[in-house]
Amino acid sequence: MPDQENKDGLTGRPPEADRAEAQPASGQGQDLRSLYQKSRCLFSGSYTHGIDAKGRLIIPATFREDLGPKFVVAPTPDFQAVAIYPVEEWIRQEEKLEALADLDARAIRLINQFSKYSYKDSETDLQGRLLLPQKMRSKYLDNVRDVEISGAKTYIRIVSAEAGEEEDELFNKDFPDPLAFIAELQQRGRS
Repeated sequence: MPDQENKDGLTGRPPEADRAEAQPASGQGQDLRSLYQKSRCLFSGSYTHGIDAKGRLIIPATFREDLGPKFVVAPTPDFQAVAIYPVEEWIRQEEKLEALADLDARAIRLINQFSKYSYKDSETDLQGRLLLPQKMRSKYLDNVRDVEISGAKTYIRIVSAEAGEEEDELFNKDFPDPLAFIAELQQRGRS
């Protein structure tokens, strides 16, 4: 299906095209979906999209179904990027932080910061766009236009496109030979 330009000047595929392509010919797709859910690996892949003048960002169609109709926009666990959590995963993150508060009262500051930047009941519009809160765009994305949207297993991670490229370069520097690193870990595990 060809791309269409909407009234805001954004070019994109109509949502019905994504839904039609996402439906498998047999029940195989549902079986794979169940496996992904069981392994808690709901989100994978990396996409570059722009944030329009109104602060809207297209959520890739491959992420939308597992995200659900309502979700939470909040910081990533390291407080370095924007995360989009399915409600269940956001609750897990909050519970992890609350457990830390039992160990050290300073963790209450983490809980407060996480809550301060958590936007519950978020949803996309009919074109699959999310209105990112200005406070999130400013704090975690430096108000850039181009962002990298990537799967982080149980949530979606959003960083500036430039930060995404820097992360790739750092990965290549830190792991020049990933297979050697894996072999080293496996050897340690056998010891």
